[in-house]
Amino acid sequence: MRLCLLIIAICAVQTTFSKGGRGGGRGHSSGRSHSSSHSRSSSSRKFSYKTSTTGSIERTSLFRSTVFGGRYLSFAAGRHIIVAPALPIIFDKRHYYWDSSYINPNETYPTVCVNKIDPQDPQFGRVFYENETKPKEIAYGCEDEEAYCCGYECCEESGIFTGLFRLLILILVLSILCVFCIEAVRWTMHCCYMCRKGKNDQRENEPFSL
Repeated sequence: MRLCLLIIAICAVQTTFSKGGRGGGRGHSSGRSHSSSHSRSSSSRKFSYKTSTTGSIERTSLFRSTVFGGRYLSFAAGRHIIVAPALPIIFDKRHYYWDSSYINPNETYPTVCVNKIDPQDPQFGRVFYENETKPKEIAYGCEDEEAYCCGYECCEESGIFTGLFRLLILILVLSILCVFCIEAVRWTMHCCYMCRKGKNDQRENEPFSL
């Protein structure tokens, strides 16, 4: 049992170092599997649309404050009306649009991230065009053609998953070390007990003398 645990620990450490050397390449390739996309090829770069996944709460909150606290919406009859649909929402030096049709992938922004709007959203669910239809998505461009779309920002998936993998490996190694320490303490206590028991037995077997 101990030998098996030792072998697992050695393999885990070796895997961690090998992952660290190749993390960038694998992270980029895995980005395709976590963001649904369709792409078209270019002579120099690959252009694509990707569906954005859930991003950080802080980033989302700041973006909402920019949209609903700025000049992009007017308020009437309990509704937020888009002032100019083609006008980009500028947030953290990046342009965001109310529909992906307003932004196309290009050499500067080869990846267009599409963040679907939940109709039940308490804020975005009350946004309307002037013709009383609702926008269905918010789109923005990313400079990296292998970008990972998370919320309202462009992320590097490789860093996220490599960090999680290393954390799991660290937890595994520490758990195995704890098991070895516990076994060592138990073995030491057992040896001490057997030594004391042996001495007591020896004293009991000694002949009685006056």
